[in-house]
Amino acid sequence: MANLWLDLGNTRLKYWLTDDIAQVIAHDAKQHLHAPAELLMGLTDRFAQLDPSFIGISSVLGEQINTQVAESLSSLSIPFEFVHVNATHPLMTSDYEPSQLGVDRWLQLLGAVDANKRQCVIGCGTAVTIDLVDHAHHLGGYIFPSIYLQREALFSGTKQISISNGTFDSIAQGISTADAVHRGILLSIVGAVNEVHQRHPNYEIIMTGGDAALLAQHIAQPIHIRDNLLLNGLIRFFNESL
Repeated sequence: MANLWLDLGNTRLKYWLTDDIAQVIAHDAKQHLHAPAELLMGLTDRFAQLDPSFIGISSVLGEQINTQVAESLSSLSIPFEFVHVNATHPLMTSDYEPSQLGVDRWLQLLGAVDANKRQCVIGCGTAVTIDLVDHAHHLGGYIFPSIYLQREALFSGTKQISISNGTFDSIAQGISTADAVHRGILLSIVGAVNEVHQRHPNYEIIMTGGDAALLAQHIAQPIHIRDNLLLNGLIRFFNESL
């Protein structure tokens, strides 16, 4: 019995088809160019061919677009359900205000949570999120602009700094403006992670997201990079035994 898991992010639509033991048997990701409902309409035939018994959906796109998504999926006559943040979920409780916690961030935590551990879960996507989870209880966390958003903000907010060659490859001091910008931005995230670790030294550090490998190489503490935490969390939301 296969299930389809749909992740509607800010820029991409991703889906996974899993079998009855949650092994991925088909997957794809597409840029939706801010028109996810239209893209989804084009994918309904594909979803019908996959023939899942259920569709679970994570969406950060708001009620208006979610309504359009629901209308498209209704044509398939397959049961579907959107995930909503549940601060009293059997796998993980949270001190965070549920209406203020993004569903994608919450599912990342749910995908990583281990009731036997203290964990620091760092999401490295459009925003960098740092969250503390103490034996399956979410204590709260921090949100930062990603390294790329920080760079864009600096370049757009100043007249004397323009985009030039530079990479996020070191946290050593720079001897050119380009290096100083890139290394200063990188240091801001690395320094934040180090500070959180000093305050919570017994927490396992888990990183996920597109920039995880880039950031992890500059952090001295042991890092566990975990892919597809949102997928794992989406599955665990509906099946607590996994």
